Amino acid sequence: MKFDEISGAQTVHVTTEKFEKVATSINETLENNDGNPVENTEIANLAIAVGFKEERREEPESTNKPLKMESLDQDKVLRTMIERRHEDASPEELKNYMEKYLEGGIQEMADDIESQNYFEYHRYLDSDVEEPSEPEV
Repeated sequence: MKFDEISGAQTVHVTTEKFEKVATSINETLENNDGNPVENTEIANLAIAVGFKEERREEPESTNKPLKMESLDQDKVLRTMIERRHEDASPEELKNYMEKYLEGGIQEMADDIESQNYFEYHRYLDSDVEEPSEPEV
């Protein structure tokens, strides 16, 4: 099954308090870069990726923030990864997996912020990437 088979306007939910805590921390960390706040959809995409990487799925708490699915993962990379990990899932189950990865990722990020005052994003980047070498002439 595929996300494309989901009909109608769909939303996923994330715990508001945790999401706002993470968003505030990320925006405070990056405020000197270009002065523009990081959009909620970008934070949500990052959280889905973190939840997926950590294989952490959580249920949103009762006070939750709705996010429109169509605004998330515009390149459909995360959706494809979820579809491949959960090949036998129905479209509705795929949506639920996305929501749980979102919540799990937000929790992972919030835990980082709680323990060290910032989200340690660099541990999710490939540190073995080298600078491109100059081509030999």
